[in-house]
Amino acid sequence: MSATTDHPFSVPRYASPAAGPKAREHLLVTQTGEAVAARDLPLIHLALPDYADLAALHQALAGYLRDARVGLRLELRGDQSFVWPLHALARAAGLEDDEIHLDSSAASTRRVFCVHCANCQPASAADSLTCAHCGVVLEVRRHFSQRLGAYLGVCADAEQPYAEVRP
Repeated sequence: MSATTDHPFSVPRYASPAAGPKAREHLLVTQTGEAVAARDLPLIHLALPDYADLAALHQALAGYLRDARVGLRLELRGDQSFVWPLHALARAAGLEDDEIHLDSSAASTRRVFCVHCANCQPASAADSLTCAHCGVVLEVRRHFSQRLGAYLGVCADAEQPYAEVRP
């Protein structure tokens, strides 16, 4: 198999952070309260366990990005359902993709977008699931939307979208 088949273009890759010689400060946002190694750059660390909930962390990050200056590098660590909404928030605040580093495991919790009801939901790495919003049995495709931060879920069986038992 070729590398293209093993890892299609539409699935995110998580590379090691590139050196940012022009970075003036580093903002690290983590899903866990993991220890942070010392760096040469000033470092601000926002960890989900330090906040009441995910919404509070999003507000804190949005507030920090609102006051940020040129030269900030943002690193997001956690599962895919954690890092991609934060990535969208950072992009909406004006950061470019080369200013954001994502560190996530492909085997982690991810988000799936149901094309039938237009809702996103957390999911495991399984190839199928039942949509929590509309009940359609979904096949999760190997297509990832960076805008939505989710994989595409389509009806697994058009003849039985709600997995009814056939007589």
